[in-house]
Amino acid sequence: MPIKLFHRWHPTLALRYLPMLKYIDSKDRVLEVGSGTLGIGPYLNKKFTGADIEFSGPKWPQMKRVIASATKLPFKDKSFDVVVNSDMLEHLPQKDRQQAINEIMRVANKTIIIGVPIGKKAHNQDKKLDQIYLKVHGERHQFLEEQTEFGLPKTSDITKSIDIAVKKHNTKYKLTIIPNMNLSIRMWLMKGWISKNPLTNIFFRKILLLVIPILRLFNHQPVYRKIFVIKLI
Repeated sequence: MPIKLFHRWHPTLALRYLPMLKYIDSKDRVLEVGSGTLGIGPYLNKKFTGADIEFSGPKWPQMKRVIASATKLPFKDKSFDVVVNSDMLEHLPQKDRQQAINEIMRVANKTIIIGVPIGKKAHNQDKKLDQIYLKVHGERHQFLEEQTEFGLPKTSDITKSIDIAVKKHNTKYKLTIIPNMNLSIRMWLMKGWISKNPLTNIFFRKILLLVIPILRLFNHQPVYRKIFVIKLI
């Protein structure tokens, strides 16, 4: 893979998004709910729509940005072939997660890909990283703060919510669950991300990108995240 394609990549993000690409065809209309300013863009290499409540930071040129809440998407039913939702549900209060999945299901025509941190072990790791970040930077990071406050779902929570959403929209589905990112590997990568040491940052943000294919092999349990691929029938 040409090194120029590593622009704006980070190992933790690459490991999150790259497994999703095999479920997206070149002609698919793609929406990412909770995309932020980059989202799947650096890995997808095609035009897509990103929906989020705000878009601060560097912009990805191939993303059409739409300001919207995940619980009320401003799109017609079945507007997109593929809807991606990566590490966003944990940033919503638990009472809003079902409605977000309902909306994702409503606007999807073919495939839904939901990546989300799962379970107690992942939650405990987030709490440790929240403390480390506070110690290093003197303040808490918004994402870690929200994840520790709202808590992470269990696998059964997500599969139940998917089933409820499918029944609500009167359709059938096939579900595949993919383990994603071993907890020890993730802890190591996140400590590098948190570090303020310039050499450490160069190593974790640039040099490690060259060994992403190797890091992708480390998906053995326990994992931090699971990717739920829903094929609508």
